Amino acid sequence: MLLVFAIVSTWRAYRRASRRATELSGYALEQATELERLTAQLNEHGFALEHTAAELFPKLERLSVFLGQPLVAATIPWLIRRAFGRPYRRR
Repeated sequence: MLLVFAIVSTWRAYRRASRRATELSGYALEQATELERLTAQLNEHGFALEHTAAELFPKLERLSVFLGQPLVAATIPWLIRRAFGRPYRRR
């Protein structure tokens, strides 16, 4: 009786593991296909992205140097409040 129970339990565990392995294999195949599609798209548009980055990064660097100044960083929340017409909160 114990032997039959052990065999049935082992068989069910094997089926469960096999089913999970099949699902995992299908998921891995879907992810690999999606990654291949994204890689092809990046290769197709890579030159345009490189050209855009070459133009954009120096501008972002200049802007980050400007925004890194302490007075500018402290003034930005005030400017945002004024732009949206919200006064300071009173406590």
